[in-house]
Amino acid sequence: MEVKVIKTFKEAKQIWLGLEQEGHRRKVFRAVDEEQIGAKNMVAGVTIFEPGERCAAHSHPGSEEIDFVISGGCLAIDVTNNKQIRMEKNDFMWIPDGVEHIHYNDTEEPLVLLWCYAPPGQLPTK
Repeated sequence: MEVKVIKTFKEAKQIWLGLEQEGHRRKVFRAVDEEQIGAKNMVAGVTIFEPGERCAAHSHPGSEEIDFVISGGCLAIDVTNNKQIRMEKNDFMWIPDGVEHIHYNDTEEPLVLLWCYAPPGQLPTK
């Protein structure tokens, strides 16, 4: 194995989620996983949410997640504990194993969100 640079918008696996449900569409660029580069202990990528878009409530069973806002902002919703948290550019968020959460771009700008969870788990399907 060796160090690898992944060109996010050229080489990462592009996954468009939520196309069938209005307001749930987002562009996922999964750059780090076993399939892409042989990573066995983590999964990471970038998701872009246009204004008004969000993900469905989900968790990554058996995994902890961190998120980092590259640009834009969002309302992060901790569904499990019924809390809402404002995230802005340069903010990190830690999500414990099993906690259901939603990212909702309630701003006028695109949200670019870096995410990583370990150990690897399933990407949300909605």
